[in-house]
Amino acid sequence: MEVLKNHPDVTAFAISVAHDEGIKTCAIIDVKTNEKGEGYLGQIFMVTVKDTITNKEFNFVIKSAFKDDNIRKYAPIRKSFLNEIYFYVDVYPQLKKIETQNGVSPSDFVPKCYKVSTEEKTEMLCLENLKMSNFEIFDKSLILDDEHVSFIFKTYGDFHAYGFALKEQRPEEYLQLTNKLDNVYAEMITNPDGSFDTYLKSFNTLIEKYFVIGEDDELIRRYEKYLGDGIVDIFKSLVTEDCDYSSILHGDCWSNNMMFKYDVHNTSKRLTTIRLLDLQLVKTGSPVCDLSYCLYSGASKEIFDNLDKYLKIYYDSLSTTLNEFGLESEKIFPFHVLKEHWKMYAKFGMIMSLVILRMKCTNKEDLIDFTDDFEKDMTEEQMAKLLKFNEDDFKVRVKDLLKHLCEIEAL
Repeated sequence: MEVLKNHPDVTAFAISVAHDEGIKTCAIIDVKTNEKGEGYLGQIFMVTVKDTITNKEFNFVIKSAFKDDNIRKYAPIRKSFLNEIYFYVDVYPQLKKIETQNGVSPSDFVPKCYKVSTEEKTEMLCLENLKMSNFEIFDKSLILDDEHVSFIFKTYGDFHAYGFALKEQRPEEYLQLTNKLDNVYAEMITNPDGSFDTYLKSFNTLIEKYFVIGEDDELIRRYEKYLGDGIVDIFKSLVTEDCDYSSILHGDCWSNNMMFKYDVHNTSKRLTTIRLLDLQLVKTGSPVCDLSYCLYSGASKEIFDNLDKYLKIYYDSLSTTLNEFGLESEKIFPFHVLKEHWKMYAKFGMIMSLVILRMKCTNKEDLIDFTDDFEKDMTEEQMAKLLKFNEDDFKVRVKDLLKHLCEIEAL
């Protein structure tokens, strides 16, 4: 296939996957790739192979890391891929193991992983193509509504319960497993290159323009600590500090890193299932990091203002699943601690949301990824001009978010 012409390693990997799945005489009959701006650390190949004897077809997805040395200096690509591979090969099987041992109702949180490659510059994962099971990506130009936020919080309650259960029932195994996870966020913020630091600080230049003296005085006062290096220091402390009541986190929690399945009846659609994607930033930490990142990067102030409702949905799900493990949620992660953590760790969700909202407010043709040329040692001003985006939309969404955080005293 033409798409794979310059990717012999991906072709060989795809054929080896087909052989592993019992398709010995196979031909690659279709390959599609992700669009520009949809792959930040690598490329996605959606592959269809066919058994030339039986005509049986097999569909799967290959995630392949960018190989270029300049790109790999700019971002922790190898660590990110190895982190996701480690999750699929070592961590997730242990979560499924304790599920079976405790007789817990089975839950599938992620797509099936068929094969991985850890070789330098050919880091790859082969995953189930969820589209073949009628899963869909949520349109990132749309706002998450009540149905989606409720279901996402319920799913995270279920998922986080597994990490808490493993930590409670097998503490030594939990420590051994999680100590081998790479904290990619910490890698990004401590990279001597300093580009992520500069990018975060560029948001201050924008946000300061949005404040109106006499109207936003409380916002101005509360946001002062983020100015200068403040936003970098706050982010660094959030992603590196040890946290009581931590679990295994998804890590990169905006709606584009999930797929949704619906029960369709006539003209109505009811959300029934979610799968979590892109586990490259998986780490341990407060569940609020996952929840606030997802909520603030995807929903509206109308949803934010019902935060207590969604926290209860999350906690009911967490409690139900922990109950199945024979554990009590009020001992493992008390509800009052969840609310306290929101005041402390929602800042992580807010900062990551600035990154995601800016991207969401960027026209498709203006999106960038690591296939583009990047200047080194950019100034704040240069970095601020890097992306063309709809600043009017961005301003509205960011001010709504900051007002909400100010109202709940979490800014």
